[in-house]
Amino acid sequence: MSDIAKLLSALEEELWRANRAGDGTTYERLLRKDALLVSRFGTADKERIVPLIEANRNPFVRSELSDRQVRVLSPDSALVTYRVQYTARTDQGDVDHTALATTVYSREDDAWRVVLHQQTPL
Repeated sequence: MSDIAKLLSALEEELWRANRAGDGTTYERLLRKDALLVSRFGTADKERIVPLIEANRNPFVRSELSDRQVRVLSPDSALVTYRVQYTARTDQGDVDHTALATTVYSREDDAWRVVLHQQTPL
């Protein structure tokens, strides 16, 4: 695995950890200003997602990433795909989900940031 692939894989793990912990600061740091997130719940930009993560109303109590692939598209852009199994805590109890996820990263000022994150529920 290349150094970029290792770094971006670690950033994905960090974002899932931040989601579990309600850590909006990590999302603030790792999402580009114009980032877009697309999931079963709809779309959200950075301005909307950071407060949602901090509110942590339906925390993810577990997340497991597998089948990871990293494609370097250019020296400053890359794509990460994987399968994720996660458990969300809801008022009705813990709910398990599985999705295919794709994250597009852009490197600016020597920092990799999320441009797009998309999940397809399975």
